[in-house]
Amino acid sequence: MNDSIKNMRIYFYGIQGSGSTFPASHETAARQEILDYDLLKSVFEDLSHHITKDNKLDRTLTEYLGGPIDRKTLLNYRKKFNIKQPRIYGGWTTCIHIETSDGYDIVLDCGSGFRNCAKDLQLKWNNQKKRCLYIFGSHSHFDHTEGFDQAAVCFDPRNSIQIYGNYQFLYSLDSYLGIFSKFVRDEIIGVQTPINFSTMPAKFQGTEIRDITEPDLGDKKKNMGWRLHDINKCIELGATRITAFNVNHPAPCLAYKIEHGGKKFVFCTDHESNCGHYSDNPKQKECEKANAQLIEHSQHADVLYRDGQYLQSEYDGLSGIGSSNPIPRIGWGHSCIEDITDMALNCHVKHTYIGHHDPNREWSERNWMDEALTRSSKGRQEKIELARAGTIINL
Repeated sequence: MNDSIKNMRIYFYGIQGSGSTFPASHETAARQEILDYDLLKSVFEDLSHHITKDNKLDRTLTEYLGGPIDRKTLLNYRKKFNIKQPRIYGGWTTCIHIETSDGYDIVLDCGSGFRNCAKDLQLKWNNQKKRCLYIFGSHSHFDHTEGFDQAAVCFDPRNSIQIYGNYQFLYSLDSYLGIFSKFVRDEIIGVQTPINFSTMPAKFQGTEIRDITEPDLGDKKKNMGWRLHDINKCIELGATRITAFNVNHPAPCLAYKIEHGGKKFVFCTDHESNCGHYSDNPKQKECEKANAQLIEHSQHADVLYRDGQYLQSEYDGLSGIGSSNPIPRIGWGHSCIEDITDMALNCHVKHTYIGHHDPNREWSERNWMDEALTRSSKGRQEKIELARAGTIINL
């Protein structure tokens, strides 16, 4: 039992979409310039209180600084100033960790952020006997699975890893790692990674989430050694209830509602909420059904994580992102920030985090978008902002 966690503690390890990114040199320089300006401004404002009428310091520099001009003195002096750090969004792809008050560790998606998450889990577990991780995957795309074979938890024989997801998510892991079937085809070995089940001594158990009332999946989607769970029934882990539901994406994709102690967190990544482009296509009804489910599950949520990769003009192909040319992104399976803000307000979500940032969107643009969201949230109970790696939320 963890007394320091009242209900759930949520950690954002990866919030980047499509592929991992790292700041370019000009982005690093821009952030440093902001820090330098704020620090210099504070220093000279402080100095101005010690200037005599003839424009001289009223004491020596060593007296003013409180010691000789060395590293220790200067760093202690800097502590006088509360310099606000520029927003840093992080470049790791999707991975969110949830700790519950009754001791469960739950991970949502295994993007590249899972590597750091797994490292922290190993440190947390240390020598404890109970070493069980519950992973809930959204879908099979690489940016949501790429961190799995880099994760330290997979290489410790003491660990039990329970993996939930749709068929495609489980199959994507098994096809090149063989963690469920204990088999990797010769033509796959070494193509994507030198790692496979034979070098991953953790104990893996898969559970496929699907509607069991639907027709059998057939030979092409035969069971690969995992269990089945009906999507119409919630999953209970101690006092936590997890509800999976389908969203609108080119690859079958799940979202999750996690409830514990009267608090609700909704994780919905890679969902295209703009249905209008389907016209009379049968996908129109699927899209509308997915939207309706998402809205239903998100009502009065405490925290909502949503994929908002585009602005409406970018989605429609009227403007590009960063240096990319304008191109319609209709049917790519991602939402517009404008759609998310409307939904969050209509559902009365207390705090919405918009993630899955487009890799072409530069830091400065994310920053001004975040500023705009902050201004629009002013005076409202519903807060909306861009998701940032390193965020910790206590519910």
